[in-house]
Amino acid sequence: MENQTSYAHLDDHLRDEAKFADSEYAPWAGDLAVQEQMFRKYSAPSDMWDWRQFAVRLLGDVSGKRMLDYGCGKGEEATYFAKLGAKVTAFDISEIGVRIANERAKFNGVGDRVDARIMRAEDTVQFPDQSFDIVHGLGILHHVDLDFAMKEVKRLLVPGGAAIFLEPMGNSPTVERIKEWLMERSSTFTHVTEHEENLKLASVRPYASQFAKLDLYPYHLLYRAKKLFPMPVRDALRRIDKNILDRVPQLEWFAGAVVVHIVR
Repeated sequence: MENQTSYAHLDDHLRDEAKFADSEYAPWAGDLAVQEQMFRKYSAPSDMWDWRQFAVRLLGDVSGKRMLDYGCGKGEEATYFAKLGAKVTAFDISEIGVRIANERAKFNGVGDRVDARIMRAEDTVQFPDQSFDIVHGLGILHHVDLDFAMKEVKRLLVPGGAAIFLEPMGNSPTVERIKEWLMERSSTFTHVTEHEENLKLASVRPYASQFAKLDLYPYHLLYRAKKLFPMPVRDALRRIDKNILDRVPQLEWFAGAVVVHIVR
């Protein structure tokens, strides 16, 4: 896909984020088919050691629901939820990502149920109050102003509506320094922009008073080093992680990810 994007309207921070996302997404422009194995995580969640399946289980039936996919990337999740009957409004700062998201939805027969738009997170103010039954985000909160995002989630959800965010976490400064050291010296780790700062439990918990419910479910201890292990071992790592965190919840401080479940 030829990159004809323009970044002139963005500030330096967002310009870096958009360029990085475009470069990451562009190689996948022609890969539009639904991954059946991944889609089963959404259509029939059964393994709660998998944070995606756990998050989908928390959401329940999405058929007929109005969903906002907050930072949709290439639109995989928007298409999965649309195939399950949701009416999805999706947005991302990446023009290439949004282009792929709309093409993916059409390719998989749900183009009429996915509306992906090029937007900044701050542009959600254009949506009327109580526009959505569900807000979903995968790896987006650590990119945006958390105070603004939480206020918008509350404003945009209908009473009783739910939000699910799946986020990387960085509670332990020691662990984060080790991770940075490894990333500087190895190409096996996923690289990020300099603006990213992983979510912290202490940053999210104060917002609980603003909602009927705000629960945090930590994931990924050993799985944080997944790139060092062969693919067949990785599910075993996640099972072990879930068992450890269930038995010793105090280790949430060292978890590498969290599922944030909010009820308006």
